[in-house]
Amino acid sequence: MKIGLFGGSFDPIHKGHIALAKKAIETLSLDSFWFIPAKNNPWKANKIADDEARVKMIEIAIKNLNKVKVSRIELDTNDKKNYTIDTIKKLLILYPDNEYFYLIGMDQVCAFNYWKSAEQFPSLVQLVAFNRGGYPKKHPNLDKYHFIKIENILILASSTEAREGNLEILDQEVLRYISSHGLYLDTMIEKRMKKKRYEHSLSVAALTKEFALFNHVDPLKGYIAGILHDVAKEMDMDLAREMMKAYYPSHLNTSPAIWHQWLSSYIAKYEFLIDDQEILKAIEDHTTASCDMSVLGKCLYCADKLDPLRGYDSSKQIEICKKDIHEGFRNALIEFYDFSKKKNRKIDSIFFDVYNKYVKE
Repeated sequence: MKIGLFGGSFDPIHKGHIALAKKAIETLSLDSFWFIPAKNNPWKANKIADDEARVKMIEIAIKNLNKVKVSRIELDTNDKKNYTIDTIKKLLILYPDNEYFYLIGMDQVCAFNYWKSAEQFPSLVQLVAFNRGGYPKKHPNLDKYHFIKIENILILASSTEAREGNLEILDQEVLRYISSHGLYLDTMIEKRMKKKRYEHSLSVAALTKEFALFNHVDPLKGYIAGILHDVAKEMDMDLAREMMKAYYPSHLNTSPAIWHQWLSSYIAKYEFLIDDQEILKAIEDHTTASCDMSVLGKCLYCADKLDPLRGYDSSKQIEICKKDIHEGFRNALIEFYDFSKKKNRKIDSIFFDVYNKYVKE
């Protein structure tokens, strides 16, 4: 059998990887194509997602491709580093009758002479080069190591870009898995806001997770709600107004300062593909609260108001929230009301219904 091999971290796998697999199968007339996620990539210092999460994302991405599979040959070793030459030799021992084609991007072709035992590859496996955006299409190493060249469409996408928030390059089901497991969300939101807002989001995520844990709520849900709660906070105001008109017309006349609670919930649902209604409702309630707050919603509301980065000592209230989020939530409402009255700040009318239900009643 003719087997295509493609190694890497796949942290996460993206559409470019899948397009390359399809192109290789077609161009090289392969019988099968194996993704080989590395446990310890010698070219990278660390990985973000754990081994099982990366395997699961690959499985999701390739579920409709008949000739494509995941190989765990590098994951199921105790090697401190996964060197490709060692993987090739293991495969030749395990499956000696196969003919192997190992795919390498032009970024690594240019540095192939630095790979461990590079000179041994041509006698063991057929090397195959593919184009990568930002790298030359020709290099002396192509002839030196007897590469076959696939003239694929330039792969401009990278896993780094995906982790930095380029959601378009991800298969939707892979993105849904990523979001529902809280993977990469901290770096995915970073470019959507200024540094201070970003640090606040990280802090609120950690505190919401902690409150959730102490109050018997799924801490992962707390983290996800916290990390995304302000994702629309710094949205362009004209765009925010148009989205409010289109999706939340009944709230259009509220203060623009609180629009982000609805818009952040919208982005969480339609861009990050969060489908957990409890998380979406918690985000939607985090500024004004509502009369039907879940325990998770109370955890996020309190974490947002008591974030230590706000610059005042909230340690006592934080401890109360850990012991009893319901009492902590009531206290947060009372403090917000008293503070607003003292500063002569306008209080949104939505708040009074919440205040009457959870404090007066």
